[in-house]
Amino acid sequence: MNVACYLSDPPKGFETYKSMIVCLNTCRLAHSLRENPIIREDWIKDFWDKATAKKRDTVIKYKVQNKEVSISEQDIREVLLFGDDASDPVEYTKEKVMEVLTKMSYEGSCPQIVKNLLHPYWRFLAHIYLVCISGNKSGLDKLTLRQTSGVVSLVEEWKFNYSRCVFDDMLANVKTVNDKYWYKFLRFLQMILEPSIQSCQLLENVEVKYQYKRDLEKFRVFSEIREEVPAQINATVADEHDVELIEAHVGTNEPVENVDLTRIESEEDVADDRMADDDEVSENVSEDETEKEVNVESLIAETQNVEEPVNVSPPHVEPIDTATANADAEDAQEDPAADLPPRKRSKRGPRISSEDNAEVRTTT
Repeated sequence: MNVACYLSDPPKGFETYKSMIVCLNTCRLAHSLRENPIIREDWIKDFWDKATAKKRDTVIKYKVQNKEVSISEQDIREVLLFGDDASDPVEYTKEKVMEVLTKMSYEGSCPQIVKNLLHPYWRFLAHIYLVCISGNKSGLDKLTLRQTSGVVSLVEEWKFNYSRCVFDDMLANVKTVNDKYWYKFLRFLQMILEPSIQSCQLLENVEVKYQYKRDLEKFRVFSEIREEVPAQINATVADEHDVELIEAHVGTNEPVENVDLTRIESEEDVADDRMADDDEVSENVSEDETEKEVNVESLIAETQNVEEPVNVSPPHVEPIDTATANADAEDAQEDPAADLPPRKRSKRGPRISSEDNAEVRTTT
């Protein structure tokens, strides 16, 4: 199956496997167990479809862009970092293997090792070896003598040629050796083929993804934008009119020293300053006038809105004399026109009736 193994801390309730995880992260198989590259499916299929070899060959050959590339046992050793040597054994005797299996609480017989007859602690180790290292596509419940030797060598730290075991499993799956071949060792083949294929510049029709292995670095005109530091408040900045050209006398090399040019102002600058001052004074005067007008308008509005107080106290009533009141009433009855106002005299002459007017016309 050749899958990657994620060796993290065991969950709660399985603290017994803590030592197993620590050992697998530090053993000689750690790199081959944890490495998880991006699998290019077309590379793997192209390799198994075009690979050629014969039995007992030491090299598997295939072509990439009409260029012959080969995989050997040494290539596997350099890429997977097993830390073994070509002279290391590939298999141990049954007796030597059985001695270690007895320590591992194995309850079966040898040579065919049944995984379920191992203690769960050691069963976990055997399962990792079958799934991650071996070339088994199925049949993960039993181990061969060679596979058992690999597990035992890892426990006892014996010398063992893991590179040779992987190469033999690849050789047995080549098309020219086995007609019913499988696309096996996806992870190991990707790790081995990647350097050789990249050297052949086989980049056409291949989906390549950036893996963020290098940190981002911004430089030159594309460097990071920095905030500008503001100038100090009390700093004096020289303008163009602060600079005055001084011509030295011809034939003299005397330097010009102790010349203070910061207070030199031109006539135009003085005139501009005066105009600016006049504008400020006129603006202040206009502002004062507008403020006064606003104040007067506000006072008028306030006086109009003020209501006069109403005297609610009752009027003074004088006592009435009954005798004089009766006399006035009798006089009013005798002369009803006495209460009327006097008629105004007209400026015109006396009125003439219509008959008198007719007599006047006849006489004329």
